[in-house]
Amino acid sequence: MTIFSSSARTDGSPRRANETMFNFLDRTGLLYFEPVRDLLEAWVSDVPAEARGGIVGNLSSGDDKFYSALWELYLYKVASGSADHVEFHPDVTGTSRHPDFLVHGATSYYLEAVAVGRRPERVATERRLRDVEAVLDRVRVTGVTLNFEHHQVGSKPIRAAKLRDQLLRWIDRLNADDLALQRDEFRPGAHRPTYEFEDEGWYLAFEALPTARGTSRKSPLIGIRGDGRAKGVDNKTGLRRVLDAKSSRYGTSLPYPLVTAIFSNTDFPTRNYDISEALYGLSALPPASVTDHIDLNADGHWRTKTGWRRSHNPNVIVAAGLTLHNLTSVTPTLWTTLEPSARAVADIEWADPVDVSTHDLRTLGRLPALGSLGIDASWCSGVPDFDT
Repeated sequence: MTIFSSSARTDGSPRRANETMFNFLDRTGLLYFEPVRDLLEAWVSDVPAEARGGIVGNLSSGDDKFYSALWELYLYKVASGSADHVEFHPDVTGTSRHPDFLVHGATSYYLEAVAVGRRPERVATERRLRDVEAVLDRVRVTGVTLNFEHHQVGSKPIRAAKLRDQLLRWIDRLNADDLALQRDEFRPGAHRPTYEFEDEGWYLAFEALPTARGTSRKSPLIGIRGDGRAKGVDNKTGLRRVLDAKSSRYGTSLPYPLVTAIFSNTDFPTRNYDISEALYGLSALPPASVTDHIDLNADGHWRTKTGWRRSHNPNVIVAAGLTLHNLTSVTPTLWTTLEPSARAVADIEWADPVDVSTHDLRTLGRLPALGSLGIDASWCSGVPDFDT
């Protein structure tokens, strides 16, 4: 089954606003991305025919499903490379539901893939913002470019073309001599001409910055962009949500341990301390040093103030920030319950065990399973040569 079109590709432009990763890979003619397409084709071809259709459908169904399918393919490849056999969607007695994989080996285990992505409301907000940026990014002007900060994005779309026209009229009214600021006036806090847009929950701010003098070359309307307001980071809630949803999905009396594999593609990077708190609970002590459950300040997936739980799900694997371009540098981390009586998988060789005996939460430093993935250390080295 071929997942990408075979038409000739000559487009060397970057990924466009609102363009899915799949559609970008399908159209781009940049040589940098040819191995990416080839790798996905190879990974899909290795999947049993009966499971292939669903994965291919998800790859082409928007970014969230694309990365979920990518994670399933990744897990199948690395698990297949270290096990005797990997079974897709095995039957489980007592339920009509099927885990993603049953990995047969020295210690067999169910492997359940799940993704922690961006919140749906955040995705919708970003989509509305990208719609505005897509209109502004098509504009070229002379003598000026704008620093664009979005302090607040409204709950409804705005007329981006109207905003564009307002900005262009404002630029036309600027005094060219006043705009030609001295170099030292680019220090933080320097006064620059500013245009603010507020309407129905939107608050956008634009600063005019001069471009090189004495040239008629046109520059992008938006030269610099960024968030205008600091935001709190909470990755633990998403981790707990998916862990809770998967922990008893197939019952608790399973013939094999259940290993939950989380792909964490959050707005802000997921750190080991986020994962540790979500799994073992919050305490001033390192997880392995907590001897009394009442010392916990908040419950975790495995340990609560009243004792241990979820021994049927004794291992959790987390891949934080994994992409197609950093497969050679990101190894998923392996976390194991500290409950003495739990039947945990002693080791999973393609994941990096985390030492929870200290606050540092260090790993063994295992390298990614490149051989199982079908790549080498030179994978995606360099940068794409965009022509615009």
